[in-house]
Amino acid sequence: MNRSPNNKPPLRRLASPAAVLAAVLGLALAACGGTVPPPNDQLASSQAAIRAADEMGAGSDPQATLHLKLAREQLEQAKQQMQAEDNGAATRLLQRAEADAELALALAKVRSTQAEAQEALKQVEKLKQTGVK
Repeated sequence: MNRSPNNKPPLRRLASPAAVLAAVLGLALAACGGTVPPPNDQLASSQAAIRAADEMGAGSDPQATLHLKLAREQLEQAKQQMQAEDNGAATRLLQRAEADAELALALAKVRSTQAEAQEALKQVEKLKQTGVK
């Protein structure tokens, strides 16, 4: 066996650089090219958020109505993406739809709470005028 000057065996070449590059690229493509499953859970969650905003009366507040409209549009776009089997894009659209629906719900709750506070203040004023303390 040939030995190097320091009495160690020579290093063997394990793989060619081209083979290493091919292996690395193959692994990278496999990691990126995996299919994304249909976002059925996210779809249900987004639909529930839209229903909740509707039930809270988001349609009666202009700002909430805008976000509810955006949520519905994004939901429909996501369904189209799911039909086209672009589940990654569908997931992102559904997440945006849910966020917009939740914002619409929050705005509707604020409007409702403000209306209740105004009504309570009116009742307090009425009681003050009648002399009840």
